Amino acid sequence: MSGPSRGLRRISILLLAAGLSPAVHALDFADCVQDALRQNPAMLEAHAQAAEAQGAVSSAQGHLLPKLTASFSASQSNNALTVFGMKLSQRRATFNSFGANQFDPNLGAAGLSIAPGNLDHPSGYHNFGTKLQLDIPIWNGGAIRGGIDEATAMLRAAQNGDRAARQKLIFEILQAYDGVVAAQSAIEVAEKSRKAAEAYVKTSRQLLARGVIVKSDLLSAEVHLEEAQLALQHARDQRENALENLAVLIGRAKTDGLEVGAPVMPSFPQGDLQQLQAQALADNAGILALREQLKAARAGITVARAAYMPHINAMANQEWNGTGLGNGAPSYTVGGEVSWAALDFARGGQVDSARAKVQLQLAKLQQAEDHLRVQLGQAWRAAQ
Repeated sequence: MSGPSRGLRRISILLLAAGLSPAVHALDFADCVQDALRQNPAMLEAHAQAAEAQGAVSSAQGHLLPKLTASFSASQSNNALTVFGMKLSQRRATFNSFGANQFDPNLGAAGLSIAPGNLDHPSGYHNFGTKLQLDIPIWNGGAIRGGIDEATAMLRAAQNGDRAARQKLIFEILQAYDGVVAAQSAIEVAEKSRKAAEAYVKTSRQLLARGVIVKSDLLSAEVHLEEAQLALQHARDQRENALENLAVLIGRAKTDGLEVGAPVMPSFPQGDLQQLQAQALADNAGILALREQLKAARAGITVARAAYMPHINAMANQEWNGTGLGNGAPSYTVGGEVSWAALDFARGGQVDSARAKVQLQLAKLQQAEDHLRVQLGQAWRAAQ
């Protein structure tokens, strides 16, 4: 241990031995905000939601790109069709696979009725298959692009929600921090009131002994002292409650050693009420999040309408099939597909549901904007 560390430890031991404790470092408002933003559960939840939305965007964008799939299979069968297919895919089919060795040309047309045993009743046969397949999306009625727009809007909504959660948390910390400061001031006032009440009781007893006042005056002074003591205890309880609230917000398990610094005096915003309301509607994170959710709901209509459109996709695969792992016969397949659901009664309900979600988000947005205007007006008038 270094010399300065030994010195600090010796001073702490001397203070404890003297019945004192080292000075407690008081947290100012900035310290409280920093601690809360780092570990408050509400902020961790908001960060997780933003990360989840970012993952949804990446997933939606991935549907635009080709998908390559690799697979390996091993199978054993005595099913006639399966065995013949295995032999064809391995390029091992022979005339005897059709039962050519059982055909007797001397029987003439009657020989054509002979059932070939090799073809109808094969013995067990196995196949090892390796396959690489490339699926290429070309156009899916706008479903992929609509899904990307929907996921992107939800990401922006989550980011604004993260900002709104940050602002809300800072406001809650401000209230809790100010609560501790106010409770501390209340304790100081209650302490002075208690001391004054004690002095008044002492004076009243002396005056009663001299016959200047009556007994009821002393009793009144004692009642006032009890009220002052009760007010002091109430102020101390309020401070403990405020400290516990602040400790929870900044992520501390206990209030031991928790002290706050100087009071916080936020500056009053410039502008009249109409200007502040316009600024709030333009920049409020919660309102912006709801607007992005509305955009996501509208993109959902595009996704639902894609069921009415043709879907065009292409594919290409390369296969190796053989009786062993090292003797596979290669083959390939390329193709494209155009599909169009001519009749599907479920898709109409999906479009109606997507439109209903848009109306729901419009209602939520309008309600939030009205509430924000009223709330801001009340706060502005109270501050004035």
